[in-house]
Amino acid sequence: MKVHTGLVGIILIVLGLLISADNHQSVSVADALSGFLKLPVRNLMVLICVLMIIAGFIMAWRHYYGVPWIRFKLFLFIIGISVFYPMVTEQLMLFQKWNAQGDDAVEYMIRGSSCSYQGDMEEGNMDCEVKVNNYGKNTERIQLTPDMVNEFDFQPEELELSPHSQETYSVTFTAPGNEDAFASGIEEEPKLKIEVVK
Repeated sequence: MKVHTGLVGIILIVLGLLISADNHQSVSVADALSGFLKLPVRNLMVLICVLMIIAGFIMAWRHYYGVPWIRFKLFLFIIGISVFYPMVTEQLMLFQKWNAQGDDAVEYMIRGSSCSYQGDMEEGNMDCEVKVNNYGKNTERIQLTPDMVNEFDFQPEELELSPHSQETYSVTFTAPGNEDAFASGIEEEPKLKIEVVK
């Protein structure tokens, strides 16, 4: 039986992309497999996936050499999965956790959040745009605590999240001054602790 190299190539591309692409929280299946298999090199799975994509692309490209529109669609397919996969996984979480409550219902989205901060001997301020999802059916009250600028003790802030929401909130954290430190800057994808207020 003759192997359909075009189909095998497409299967390799799909598997490689789905395993190596980052989800909405910048984590991939390859990361989880690396941890599960206790591989000494964390990126070994990603390297294997990249080789699968390259091999699959070459196989499909050669098989469909006489059909240019299929080869063009392979490019679009690879780009499409890479771009839209995080959005798809976020929406799947919304459906999966539709009836969740409490800690299971809320998720801080580090991707899509950012903060600008400054502090001196008088006070510290941090203005943030934070994306927080409430996948569940109830309104949830959460407490966000910055975990990034060690020189200043930023106080927690509370937010109220409406049910089944995926929103970005403007939050300002404050801290007492520190006479031994001066800090300012912008933090992309800031580290924040999230806790549901009971």
